[in-house]
Amino acid sequence: MKLEGTVSKDIRHNSVFGESARWKHLFIGSIILVFSVMTLMSFWYGISGDEVDMNNYGKAILEYYTSFGAERNALGMPKNLDRDGVLHFYGGFFDLLAVLVNKVSPFETYTTRHILNAWVGVLGIWYTGKICIRFSGYRTATLAAWLMFLAPFFLGHAMNNPKDIPFATAYIAGIYYFIRFYDRLPGVKWKDYIAPVMALAIAIDIRVAGILLIPFMGVYYVLNQVFHPAGRKGLKQVVLPLMAIAVCGYFGASLLWPYALQNPLLHPLKALSELSNFKVSIDQMYNGHRIPSPELPASYLLKNFIITNTYILLAGILLFFALMPFRKRNRYTAGVLFLIFVTFFPLFYIIYKHSNVYHAWRHVLFIFPGAAALSALGLGYLMDLIKAKKVRVFVSMLIIAGFLEPAYFIIKTFPDTITYYNGMVGGTKAAYYNYEMDYYYNSVREAADWFIKNELPKIPKTDTVIVGSNAEHILSVYFKDYPNLSVEYVRFHERSMRKWDYGIFHRALIREKVLQSQSWMIDGKLYAATIEGLPLCVVFKRVSYKDIQAFELVRQGKAEQAYPYFQEYRNIDPMNEIVDTVLSSFYTPAGQPQKELRLYGKGQQ
Repeated sequence: MKLEGTVSKDIRHNSVFGESARWKHLFIGSIILVFSVMTLMSFWYGISGDEVDMNNYGKAILEYYTSFGAERNALGMPKNLDRDGVLHFYGGFFDLLAVLVNKVSPFETYTTRHILNAWVGVLGIWYTGKICIRFSGYRTATLAAWLMFLAPFFLGHAMNNPKDIPFATAYIAGIYYFIRFYDRLPGVKWKDYIAPVMALAIAIDIRVAGILLIPFMGVYYVLNQVFHPAGRKGLKQVVLPLMAIAVCGYFGASLLWPYALQNPLLHPLKALSELSNFKVSIDQMYNGHRIPSPELPASYLLKNFIITNTYILLAGILLFFALMPFRKRNRYTAGVLFLIFVTFFPLFYIIYKHSNVYHAWRHVLFIFPGAAALSALGLGYLMDLIKAKKVRVFVSMLIIAGFLEPAYFIIKTFPDTITYYNGMVGGTKAAYYNYEMDYYYNSVREAADWFIKNELPKIPKTDTVIVGSNAEHILSVYFKDYPNLSVEYVRFHERSMRKWDYGIFHRALIREKVLQSQSWMIDGKLYAATIEGLPLCVVFKRVSYKDIQAFELVRQGKAEQAYPYFQEYRNIDPMNEIVDTVLSSFYTPAGQPQKELRLYGKGQQ
């Protein structure tokens, strides 16, 4: 029995789900509005923590192909361009695309990237809507579109996350095209292969975890056999077509991925192994403590998903699982169960494997479109249960009210929307001291813009000043047009040991006790980019160089001579925890070293 034609016809006429044509118009209008707003918003977002590296990687890929393989940086980027030494394990499809578009774009490099990132985010919303239309109609698709757009976490990433957002879009597109292809079997034509093959290849060519889509095909086959008797297909009918998609998609991913192209059979698998066992440890603020990412508890991903998503989205998911068992089985049941699987299986498998993850749940952002679709289905199920018009109106108003809460937060905090935490942890203000906040360094742009506008004009162009920062790789891009500014990487806990004239420090990786006491708001503060009145990135002017002189004397083995310099500096900057600890821990009241005076803070986070 061939169902595809029937499904498409029913959807086109809005009859199978009992909808009026207005829901189709509302969905299309919502997508157009979201596309327009996200495009405009993208101009105000800053460079994220990964963007500089990924932009360099995109350039290296382009150089590889335009030089016919002579330029080989894309096979192993230099350390100064690839801090973690893993870029070649990523496909780089989006970054190559961004570099090519930048060749003709009238906008600055990262503005162009942010526009493209936003458009890819909208595309993810579109494909989520397409799946909802297939299973439930345009009403559900419209709800899903707004659930995604008004999700501050997703929205923030959609502007400047070049890894996880493109992969999320390719992942949900692959799910959609595979379902469509399968439902057309056995009467598929050659052109029916194009979309699923391209979606699979692009997913793998962004993040190699896209390989998961291949075994997922078998899951959909089994679900259809069990839950969709009328649409059962013989194994012979599906094996060859699905193998064709898997093989073409797998090897097609290597075409624009230099590392994989060296060995298209084995290198993607090696990349999957390397990235699945990612060795880099990044301390994360979780439950009020900084914890190395490989040591984070099993609750980390799931709790972060819950506390950084909106009440309306979470309520929809709960409604879905509460009401689905009471829904009659139909030709869409297998598809809905498949959507549950592709959404939650990767999440729980990663938790089970105790994979190295960090930055809240951004590494599993690819499950969010599916989660939004399930939430929209849940809200739709609730509306279907209600027959009384007045009650339906009341519930509709509650749903709208659920959208207003995140909408207000987005407007109030723009462009730092990624800092959203819901009331389960007391909101963003309470979460500030206990969880990660702006880990992607978006707020550095605001601090840099303030410095350029307000402080740079005071500096003679003939003077060279050093700007110390723990976000040096981003700040160097913002200050690239100002030759009298020398940007140096300075860890916040080593700021008294390093020479700098101005400091622009982000809260990332600052120890929890320093954050919680706000002692990082050192003397000399000129400006702070804030959220809910709390600092994300701060501009400082150095108040004294006595601390540097003191530590230099320590390095020379002159700890006794260093004491008065430490003491003098503490009088100027009493909030400096580094100097204060040195004085209290290593000197007697008379200024004599109690024991060998080590360089405080060395090797610490």
